[in-house]
Amino acid sequence: MRAIEKGESPRQYHQYRDARDELVQHIGPYCSYCEMRVNNMLEIDHVVPVSHGGEETSWENFLLSCRYCNAIKGNQNASREGFLWPDIDHTQLAFEYNEIYIIRPHNQLPDQVRQYAHHTINLMGLNRRPGSENEPTPGDRRWQQRLEVWNIAKESLKDWEASSTDAMAQQIARTAAGHGFYSVWLTVFREVQTVLEHINQIFPGTYVPQIPKAGSPLSLRTEHSTY
Repeated sequence: MRAIEKGESPRQYHQYRDARDELVQHIGPYCSYCEMRVNNMLEIDHVVPVSHGGEETSWENFLLSCRYCNAIKGNQNASREGFLWPDIDHTQLAFEYNEIYIIRPHNQLPDQVRQYAHHTINLMGLNRRPGSENEPTPGDRRWQQRLEVWNIAKESLKDWEASSTDAMAQQIARTAAGHGFYSVWLTVFREVQTVLEHINQIFPGTYVPQIPKAGSPLSLRTEHSTY
């Protein structure tokens, strides 16, 4: 899950929908949770639901969401506590991705944080796929789009191995930005630092946490974290 920096609120909002274009400008047209690129019907999620006291027009309470993550999350969480959030936690370090299990908590997480990561996955239904315990609804194609992008990323890795130039790295980054699913690209290109740097630069508002040395405990806490 891409960690993001939204920056300070550009202005005050009378209606929360008025913030959508500025959120896209700051963090890109991607679901903050499943990372799918959403060209139409991108929604604003109130991180803390208004029904639980969350501020309706506060920039700090906004994230962008696809319709599926937003609908599944609904008003299940009464606060930020007990979950991981891409605007305040180093979520890029919290999860592992592959083609089979889709997403799971990183195996080096402390027990409590691993529990928060599980809660986050369940809150948005991020691991729903056919044949699993969490079957997607017929209209929920997040799993399928993620798999399609995974295949594109693997083909792009072959292109890189055939022509490891800076121009190719830039082209791969543009392809990644055009398809979304940031963490898929980071996983496929995890050994190619040049490409990773271009990918991190092209996705707006990406926060790149310090990766700990091998054997060091993962720390996901920021100054705004809720745990």
